[in-house]
Amino acid sequence: MILVYNAAVDYLEGALKWDIMVQFRRDWFNQMDYIQQEMNRLLDHFAGSKPPQVRFSPLVWEPAVDVYETKDGFVVIVELAGVRESDIRLSVDRDVFTIEGVRNKAGGAGEQRAYHRMEITSGPFRKSMKLPAVIDINKITASYEDGLVKIILPKAKTGGTFKVNIKTE
Repeated sequence: MILVYNAAVDYLEGALKWDIMVQFRRDWFNQMDYIQQEMNRLLDHFAGSKPPQVRFSPLVWEPAVDVYETKDGFVVIVELAGVRESDIRLSVDRDVFTIEGVRNKAGGAGEQRAYHRMEITSGPFRKSMKLPAVIDINKITASYEDGLVKIILPKAKTGGTFKVNIKTE
């Protein structure tokens, strides 16, 4: 890092005034940006661009999911572009929501390909998540549009306190 000092002497009404300005070389910041870009490129190479026979991937992949809570329940949005609606299965067990299915590879059967980059995951997928409340399974709705599955999971209405009578024999 090179520091450049510019000093100007200015005489105003008999008083000596010093103006000092410090300048930093801009290429120091540019070099840091370049190093960060190169590290990102290197990590991207190891994470996603390996040929299919070398790529280490789990047998089942997990799709990207957004979950948010409303006053009446939860909304789950799952990104499943390229998956047919008939290949998606949803299940709910009290407070655990699961979505699973399969994404088939795009393209014709038997077509020979030489990939330059392979990032679209195919094969079976499964995502389970625990929700902070019990779900009313009779009121669940789901829709599929533009590669996004939107599932509305209403909270189960609980009666609060229950009174139990004890029988004597």
